Amino acid sequence: MERHFVDIDYNETMDFFSSLKTGFIYIGGDWCKPCMAVEDILVDTAKKCGVDTIYRFDPMFTNVYGEKEDLRDCKSLEIKMDYYKLVEKLGFKSNELVKDTLIPRIHLPFYAVVKFGRCEKYYSKELVKDSDGTLHTFDSQYDCKDEFVDNLKELMELVKVEDSFLM
Repeated sequence: MERHFVDIDYNETMDFFSSLKTGFIYIGGDWCKPCMAVEDILVDTAKKCGVDTIYRFDPMFTNVYGEKEDLRDCKSLEIKMDYYKLVEKLGFKSNELVKDTLIPRIHLPFYAVVKFGRCEKYYSKELVKDSDGTLHTFDSQYDCKDEFVDNLKELMELVKVEDSFLM
């Protein structure tokens, strides 16, 4: 399967906001089972909507001690501040907070449309894909693939830019 992903790091992700860029940002990684369950649907939907590039930010990184760490865990003050800046720029709100903070915890996969440096809309839903292709939440067997695709299409329509000078 051809991938439309351009991997970006934290600084490149934040650059979308400071440089007034436009794009479809997907937060997730190969280590995340709910992310992997829907990547093929994400790419197929992008192709059908004419979205060539999906900017993928993986919140997992290697810290100064050579250990893998998830940005969302906020283990140090510096990481906590970086994560808070991302949450703030996305405009993300949730009742579930990062442990020992008042910062909302982003669940993966997470999809956001940034247009001219502003998050227009985001969508996040943890889904499971059965061997028969049924896509559902952890606590339900209701197939929500169509609902998921409709949400992605809505986001991808927002990312389209009419002005040719921005392409």
